[in-house]
Amino acid sequence: MTLSCKQFFLPLFLGLGLTLNTRLFAEPPRPNIVFVLTDDLGYGDVGVYYQNFRRSQGLPGFHTPHLDQMAADGVRMKRHYASSPVCAPARGSLLTGMHQGHANVRDNEFDKALEDNHTLATLLRDAGYATAAIGKWGVSGDENDGFPGHPLNRGFDFYFGIMHHLDAHFHYPKEFDKRVYENHTLITDDLDKAYSTDLFTARAKHWIQAHHQDQPEQPFFLYLAYTAPHARLEVPTQAYPAGGGENGGVQWTGTPGAVINTASGSIDSWIHPDYASQGWPAHAQRHATMVRRLDDAMGDLFALLNDLKIAEDTLIVFTSDNGPHHEGGQGGGSPAQDPRFFRTYGPLDGIKRDVWEGGIRVPTLVRWANVLPAGRVSTHPSQFHDWLPTFAELAGVPAPFRSDGVSLLNELSGDSPPLPGTVYVEYTTKWYASTPNYADFHDSHRNATRGHMQALYLHGVKGVRYNVQSATDAFRVHEPLNDPQETVNLAGNPDVPAQSDFQNAVLRLRRVHPHDPDGSPARAYDTAAVPAYPLPGAVPGVRVRIFEADLPHVTAFDGLVPAVDTTVQGFDLSDRPRDHDIGFRFTGWLHVPATGDYTFFLNTDTGAVMRLHDILLLDADFSYPGDIEISSGSIRLEAGHHPYRLHTRHAGAGTPHLSLSWSGPGFAKEPVPSENLVLAGPPQAFDVETQTEGTQAV
Repeated sequence: MTLSCKQFFLPLFLGLGLTLNTRLFAEPPRPNIVFVLTDDLGYGDVGVYYQNFRRSQGLPGFHTPHLDQMAADGVRMKRHYASSPVCAPARGSLLTGMHQGHANVRDNEFDKALEDNHTLATLLRDAGYATAAIGKWGVSGDENDGFPGHPLNRGFDFYFGIMHHLDAHFHYPKEFDKRVYENHTLITDDLDKAYSTDLFTARAKHWIQAHHQDQPEQPFFLYLAYTAPHARLEVPTQAYPAGGGENGGVQWTGTPGAVINTASGSIDSWIHPDYASQGWPAHAQRHATMVRRLDDAMGDLFALLNDLKIAEDTLIVFTSDNGPHHEGGQGGGSPAQDPRFFRTYGPLDGIKRDVWEGGIRVPTLVRWANVLPAGRVSTHPSQFHDWLPTFAELAGVPAPFRSDGVSLLNELSGDSPPLPGTVYVEYTTKWYASTPNYADFHDSHRNATRGHMQALYLHGVKGVRYNVQSATDAFRVHEPLNDPQETVNLAGNPDVPAQSDFQNAVLRLRRVHPHDPDGSPARAYDTAAVPAYPLPGAVPGVRVRIFEADLPHVTAFDGLVPAVDTTVQGFDLSDRPRDHDIGFRFTGWLHVPATGDYTFFLNTDTGAVMRLHDILLLDADFSYPGDIEISSGSIRLEAGHHPYRLHTRHAGAGTPHLSLSWSGPGFAKEPVPSENLVLAGPPQAFDVETQTEGTQAV
């Protein structure tokens, strides 16, 4: 890069707030992106989030000096949420930009193949980035089928790490016969005494250095997914090597039997000296050492970026996949973790597998040296699926319309109001049936039966329900900013949304998933009809905006100035300004004549995505070959009016075409009649363009 991001990117995007139309065609300097995901690191496991407070009170606590410095140099997000309180679905949502109402990996579907669709890596690779995944994957699919969800099949150019979920519970792969791959090659036999945190850090540094040497002008995306501090509380062989960066810290040698420079000494033997003499129980000494090792690794990465003189060209995100665990030692000599000793859930209630704050709110730090404001603290609610549109904006490309997220750049910079987005969780567990009975937790949370759980932010407050039996079950309502422990139930307060608001909102932002007896049971609310709206004064018509743009995929068109903005009957493409490189945005209301089960069918030439309310109804975008009919599957709708957004793109030559059909109660498949496609007539002010329900929840 010839200009630093500080010199060019910040005023271009954040200060001037250029539109998507400009970003589509501009070639700004795009930052390298390093996304660091830890495994079961609690909200309270980082100094600036809680451990420093504990130490100030004379309570047992541990240091994270490099992460604390990262917070001082960048942005600390105090209400960022994992998409699920357990690892595989959280990773699936992160990688695809979909919340758990739409993602294909959910509940306890460990090792299920990530769907073949847009991912962080496909988006950035197609934008010109080099892409690498290092560490835990866990969404690969069956090994006997050739790992269909392998990182190399989901947009990454390079992979090094652990494919299998259970293998990632151990931190010495060779000694415990756990599988590590480089791309498709099994390399475990070379990894004598290779402690996982050191191994992944050294390999990540080596990849960054090699890429910088070979392609210094090409930006890169690195997804670095550690296995610590989850599962077995195993510690390193020795102290972290002095220094850091190019010539210090952990180093990759590539020599079989000694692939990293800490592959010597005794495995699982070294306790950090700050904690070895504290008189703490063994599990606490080990947990503190594991987290401190992650902190050292981050310091090592920061030093490397400085050595390579690319710190100002690199955005780093550090976070965790869910709340802290309280699980057994998994056999052998490793003790069980107990999060109560350090209160690793911080000031929150709940742990892994809870949708109380402690299970889903995760410590999240973002650093972009001299670009993002130093020391900024964000309290705006956001979630994992927001990173895909954020990285799209950083790369100067539009986000796919199918993504449930919004860009976080406004919030990170503090220069503009944050975009309204969705924070939504649904989760069912067949293990660990209730919230632990911890003395730290509020009486109403202890031993709460988990079952089917949901959490949703709506107009600034959070609705939570456990052990859901039907769509009409009541939500507890909390305001976590000032009540992080969720002790005060605001349900019934006239200043917060009513129960019906929460009950309707969750049905208007998710799809029913097929029953999966191996991982994802049907939800208790799956049979409920999606609620409609009353729309008196409706008039026939569809609003269409047509954009002249060469689009890489179906987008939201936000910020683009349409060449045509008019009202048509049905999905009419005839008023187009040209026959090549155009996009159509159809919006309005679908009148559903009777409550029942409906199926929608779409056919188009290049690509289209349709949302009903905030439900992803039809997705004919990624890898869609064109001129193939796709089906929504059955969706139960209440009689009345439902807002829709149907976006299409047409690339290349030829005449664009689009057809939408449906079947429903009492009628077979037919084109959706134009009289069922309506607009809000005067004096109605409730327009599909401005209505706020699920996607605009926070």
